[in-house]
Amino acid sequence: MDSAGAFGVVAPAARIAFATSSAFPDSPADDRLVLDALGERGVEAVPAIWDSPDVPWGEFEMVVVRSTWDYQFKGNAFPRWVDRVAGLTTLWNIAPTIRWNYHKRYLIDLANAGFDVVPTERVSRGSRVTLRSIEDAHGWPEVVVKPAIGAAGHRLRRVGRGEIDEGEAHLAGLLRDGDALVQPFLSAALEHGERSLVFLDGAFSHAIRHPLALSGDAKVPSPYEPTDPEIERARRIVAWLAPTPLYARVDFLPSESGRWLLGELELIEPELFFRLAPEAAGRFADAISGRLPRRPT
Repeated sequence: MDSAGAFGVVAPAARIAFATSSAFPDSPADDRLVLDALGERGVEAVPAIWDSPDVPWGEFEMVVVRSTWDYQFKGNAFPRWVDRVAGLTTLWNIAPTIRWNYHKRYLIDLANAGFDVVPTERVSRGSRVTLRSIEDAHGWPEVVVKPAIGAAGHRLRRVGRGEIDEGEAHLAGLLRDGDALVQPFLSAALEHGERSLVFLDGAFSHAIRHPLALSGDAKVPSPYEPTDPEIERARRIVAWLAPTPLYARVDFLPSESGRWLLGELELIEPELFFRLAPEAAGRFADAISGRLPRRPT
């Protein structure tokens, strides 16, 4: 589907946009399953490049943020876009949720709320804190260093034993541009990988697992059947949010003790793996349809 050409089409019962990036002008294959499911429900949904100056965002009844997978390279343009679109139409997830999730200090908020989160040290931009002092304070022999605002493993680095000088240089480079996070490297994830539980409209939908991916390495996901306690642990995290997000992906990593810890709570542009759970595309379409503004009858 050509997103630019689609803007002139006569609208059916409802018309919405899936915000995407220039690398995926027609939306990724996963989201096209949802676009088709929405069409079956009488909703015209078209992909639209989030930072294109030609998109009339206010003409859509809803904008769903989906594959905006280049925002981390464009400074503060994305949060400004979020605020602008939220002032023109209905945006999901909502702007306050996106702003909160945009900076990964949200992990510290969740830890303070009592959830089991991968231990996280935030280092503020311009700080003179050293990586060695953080490792020594926490007793972490290996760490992961990454920007506090980022996605897809961009500028993420694992700093192993004997690499402290390289790690210090990497942290210093991050701190010249913004805040950074330092976390222990969870070596158990090398064996057990990551687990991601997808929630649509606050309800568990499906789960996948994939090998640990660092520094933007490609993930090779496969379907996964979580236990009831796993689903409940993730559900409590999603239920803590207000309002209930349209979509959420809860990512867990294994600790050395065997506990699964929250690694990420993805509320902006997570891959939702509909190709591995095709029936979930219809569930997402139903969730979107249910949140469309009501029209006068």
